[in-house]
Amino acid sequence: MMEQMLKPSALVLLLAILAPGQQDRSPYRLAPEERARIEARAAGLAARLAGITGSDDLRADAEIYLKAARWILRHPEEFYTSAYLANTLAMLDAGMARADQLAAGKAPWADQTGRFCRAYRSRVDGSVQPYALVIPLSYDRTRPVRLDVVLHGRAATMNEVSFLAGHTSDKPVPAAQSWIQLEVFGRTNNAYRWAGETDVFEAIESVQRRYKIDPDRIVLRGFSMGGAGAWHLGLHHPDRWAAVEAGAGFVETKEYAHRSNLPAWQEAALHIYDSADYARNALLVPVVGYGGEDDPQLKASRTIRERLQAEGAPPAGLRALFLIGPKTGHRWHPETKARSDAFIDAAAARGRQVPDHIRFLTYTTTYNRAFWVTADGLERQYERAEMDARRSGGAVTLATSNIAALSLTGPAEVVIDGQKPGRGQAFEKRDGRWRAVSASDALRKRPGLQGPIDDVFRESFLCVRPRGGDPELDRFAAEFAKWMRGDVRIKDPDSVTAGDIASYHLILFGDPDTNLLIRRIAGRLPIRWSGADIVLPGERFPAAQCTLKLIYPNPLNPHRYVVLNSGHTFGEAEFRGTNALLFPRLGDWAIVRKADGAILRAGLFDDSWSLDLRPRGRR
Repeated sequence: MMEQMLKPSALVLLLAILAPGQQDRSPYRLAPEERARIEARAAGLAARLAGITGSDDLRADAEIYLKAARWILRHPEEFYTSAYLANTLAMLDAGMARADQLAAGKAPWADQTGRFCRAYRSRVDGSVQPYALVIPLSYDRTRPVRLDVVLHGRAATMNEVSFLAGHTSDKPVPAAQSWIQLEVFGRTNNAYRWAGETDVFEAIESVQRRYKIDPDRIVLRGFSMGGAGAWHLGLHHPDRWAAVEAGAGFVETKEYAHRSNLPAWQEAALHIYDSADYARNALLVPVVGYGGEDDPQLKASRTIRERLQAEGAPPAGLRALFLIGPKTGHRWHPETKARSDAFIDAAAARGRQVPDHIRFLTYTTTYNRAFWVTADGLERQYERAEMDARRSGGAVTLATSNIAALSLTGPAEVVIDGQKPGRGQAFEKRDGRWRAVSASDALRKRPGLQGPIDDVFRESFLCVRPRGGDPELDRFAAEFAKWMRGDVRIKDPDSVTAGDIASYHLILFGDPDTNLLIRRIAGRLPIRWSGADIVLPGERFPAAQCTLKLIYPNPLNPHRYVVLNSGHTFGEAEFRGTNALLFPRLGDWAIVRKADGAILRAGLFDDSWSLDLRPRGRR
């Protein structure tokens, strides 16, 4: 039912949409004695935590308060007002109280109801990350309960201190609320991209370990930047949610961020996060799209609706409500929110529905699954790929486009594109023919190993410092700490172990002369790099003046990436700007002039990870 009604509702956690100019105020300057008070309390908490053993999950619940204090001291510009001083001290006291309870073998907050914060340790960088909970008084640990995942809006003055302080409250939970609410930190303001996306799912996993959650009644909600995140995560992962509510976000890059004439590799990579490209996946999950009548961000839900109509989405198969808040700006209209809540409540009560007919759309193996069918390989990354799958009894019929490999949940007698490859769970296409396979060791782009460079920072990675250090590594480490709220792991080349190579994506800085790990793999990369030259077909670039940036399956462990000489391919200016700017700048590889950072050549490897120098644009 597609309705052009009005306006969903009040507040799905809009943590600080600032008044104009608010983020530009001069920060509060700590007096030396104020800084000393924070440092003394932090040292006391660190000492207390050092003596605690046992559950790392529970330790993280206390350690997050220490992390909050340490991070704001590292970034004193984040003392936006004097309240941040008082809150930092209060959070250290809260952390000490939890540490004392853990030392006594207790953790009363684990059985607490109400509004409070917990934390987990991220696999990405080993950092402790917070999340907030609203646990109803009626929660019964013996019965599975609905979980609402809430994504906050852009909050220019958010850090760990303000998040923890803002979500610790004695305000009673509404009596009518029977579900648990998880409010995600998302590593602050990144539109839930890269490690920010991983944060959403790691927070959910943490809650599922600690509480009895019904996996078929998980709802995703967000407004403003959170609305952009809800469209992104809802349409890229349509099989994860009982329903999605997206208010006033953005769903594409070029118009929203005022970008044009992008290089071909950037154009192609926009398909990773441009949610509008995935609009048809709204057929697989109930969705609410909302914008205020007077809000420019109404364009997001209108764009999704228009894309659905252009796809010929049948009204009978679409479970969607598109609402407009009358005479409303960038906020929820209360009466319309009530309509949205009613729609979401009804969808959550029905629970996640697993269809026997799936029409799934993607542009990358980063987002490759819909319920019982998975795209394990594309013929061409960043081009439209589709699977239309029907199952009946033990038989499955699929029609595909731009799919090179796929798998099913459970073995079945399969017909793919009119061919009968036999009974099985995994299938791949070679020379136009589908066949059943047990496993494939072919070098090709696949889920978790498809690039581009920025993709590596979703999961566990280790940076390897060259002899003499590297300013690019120093810049990346500082920016990751500031904007992604964690410290990158760093080792020297001779300290990297076989266990590191097995466990981590490796980010290698330097060249074959200054980093022995680069020397070990240089001859096994698709771009040759000797001591004197970086070589492309028909071109040589002097290594003294140029450097190679690249992502590739690690020749020392092909199940992990290796990256050369690059952190995120965007930086501080993009983090400070609109979140839509956090898209890849370099693709899979680039040759860069050292003197001024000019990109001399760049591009994407083909789907067998081979060098492809053909022109490529957006499709």
